[in-house]
Amino acid sequence: MLKKKSVKSQYSLEFKNQVLEVLESSPKSMAQIAREFGVSYPTLNSWKRSNGEKDNLNSKKNSDELKKLQREYDLLKKENEILKKAASFFAKQLD
Repeated sequence: MLKKKSVKSQYSLEFKNQVLEVLESSPKSMAQIAREFGVSYPTLNSWKRSNGEKDNLNSKKNSDELKKLQREYDLLKKENEILKKAASFFAKQLD
């Protein structure tokens, strides 16, 4: 009995991104898109998972940045209130 040698296809990053874009925007199933582009279903599924992990990493970075900016905003808002009160206090003393 002869064993088949599996040939691993190499796809360009541009091709992968194009297929993933179609996958996200199309109402077609993943199996249909895989057939249309001549990619195996497990390969397309792997690309999708890999892309999802990148999105999650970016989402976490964005979330951390958002929290940092929110803390900074709260601090600046408090400082602004203090400055308004101080300006009001000194304006009354000038009268």
